Amino acid sequence: MDKKNKLDLDIPERTPPPEGSFLTKPKAVEAWISSLPMANTNETSRQVFKAIVDFNRMVIPNLPRLKAAEMFRGPIHYITENLKRYYFDTPFPLSAKNRKIAVLNRELYMELAAAYKIVIVEMIAGDARKIDKNLLVVAIQRAMRCLASVLYQSVIVYDPFPMGVWGEINRLYAYAEQNRVHELGVKDTQQNRPANSIREIYMQVLLFSVISPYRLRQREIEHCYHQLPAWSAYVTLSMPERISSSTSLFVTRLSSDNPPSHIKLQTSPIDRHCRQLDAINLVQLLQSIYDSVESDQLPQEGLQDDDPGNRQLLGKLIQVMEKVQKRKYVRTRLNFELKIVVGLPAIHSLLQLPAKAEITETEAPQVADDEIDWFTPRETKPLINVPETTGTHAQIHLPPDAGLSGQETIVALDADGIGYPGGTLPAWVASTTERAPEPFSCTTDNESAWGYCILWPPANTSRVRVGELLGIHVSGSSTSHYRVGISRWLRNLPGVGIQVGMEIVGLDSIAVGVTPVGVNDPSENPVDCILLPESKSTGQRATLLTPVNPFAVEDEVVIEDPSGRKSVRLIEKLESTGAFCRFQFEESTDPHQRR
Repeated sequence: MDKKNKLDLDIPERTPPPEGSFLTKPKAVEAWISSLPMANTNETSRQVFKAIVDFNRMVIPNLPRLKAAEMFRGPIHYITENLKRYYFDTPFPLSAKNRKIAVLNRELYMELAAAYKIVIVEMIAGDARKIDKNLLVVAIQRAMRCLASVLYQSVIVYDPFPMGVWGEINRLYAYAEQNRVHELGVKDTQQNRPANSIREIYMQVLLFSVISPYRLRQREIEHCYHQLPAWSAYVTLSMPERISSSTSLFVTRLSSDNPPSHIKLQTSPIDRHCRQLDAINLVQLLQSIYDSVESDQLPQEGLQDDDPGNRQLLGKLIQVMEKVQKRKYVRTRLNFELKIVVGLPAIHSLLQLPAKAEITETEAPQVADDEIDWFTPRETKPLINVPETTGTHAQIHLPPDAGLSGQETIVALDADGIGYPGGTLPAWVASTTERAPEPFSCTTDNESAWGYCILWPPANTSRVRVGELLGIHVSGSSTSHYRVGISRWLRNLPGVGIQVGMEIVGLDSIAVGVTPVGVNDPSENPVDCILLPESKSTGQRATLLTPVNPFAVEDEVVIEDPSGRKSVRLIEKLESTGAFCRFQFEESTDPHQRR
């Protein structure tokens, strides 16, 4: 480590600026930014990225550098918000060009963080008596906020956390706390945010990891990220206590490059370099909102969207923060082939004879061939995964030379329901054509009694999201025999591919048509659904998988399958995602009885 770089922050080498460079003068930077062609996002992103890369490699005094860095924040936020449409709210894997844009957005925040880190390194390397404390606090707070955006830009496309980012966040907070500047508020009038201290930013970053974002759909990740300032007011950060009754304690190690983990998962002694995040008050708050949504009371303002579908998300968050996420079943590393189809319509059509439908997907906007070609991602900083994953997450180790790739990897599996704030059935789920879908091959990485970790093919197959139904063809059976699973979390390992963690929810499945009670002819225009029969060997009750919108709890419906009809009442919604709903039901006494 450079003696001047006491915090071991990753910053580029710098040389004297070329004569006449506008980047050395904040007023000239301001004039240049005002002249950017903001209507042309591609050109603006090219100019801004080139400028900030050059800016970070010039020798510039600290105050002008900080002022200029502040001016870059606006256009970078504008660029990332406008380019996210190429990879947001879309199934995976991404196309190579759309993935390149996702990496560009992350790199923009990496470079912006570097601008502030240079100021920090230069200031603390000098005479401690001459340090401008206010300038240093602003630089540390802004650097941590940019690094938080790097984590978000990674998670939103299910990339592991970039190596070194957690280490820098932890060290920056430790330095601020040691020098007693961690509770000083920093205003942010440019982005219309309330004053936040370094401590508050740190708690928000820790909380973002604690909620297990890789288990969430993209809209849920975005929703939770925006709620962090409100939610962090209900968590506490302190020195670890020897005795505590809280079930929601997470430990972060200030000397490590790892995110926080539950106190019961700690394998090393908890010492003075550790801090404890207690989320019990937040769990109680979310539980009260969860209960109020159930009883049709209005939730507290600012803590969730109006969409009642968020109740599923609240339940998920409560569980991951309240309980230690341990695997229910032993995983065995096995590699074999599975034949899979994606989506309720595709599974339904393959369960029927003859097959009826093929799922088609709405693609994310594709980038023209001549766009973003100027951007070459850095390959020097590998991505890291959480060192120890639990629940249904498989432990993943990246090769040392893992770099950025156009491939995406999805990992599925978890036993809990995941909500979807959108509340409407996406076009990529609902769309069908007249041809039946074709199952495609996936390779398993490991398996357990009720799940798989599978490697998703990189191209020419259906794409997938968290919370999607997956049909697994049973080897050696008839062509219409499918088990049903749910993709529970995704993880993209650059250079490896997408892994999907999948939970099996049905060992057998039946294609059925469902209509509301009262329809004159239940066989006319039924809703395509899937029945998961009762399993006496496992004690699992029969459940009904439906599209998102048509039905609700307490609805009386007629289920028709090849053997006849029966009337049932939907008594409980076990799960709801952007792709399907899962209901428990009981037989009713409606006149439409099984023939």
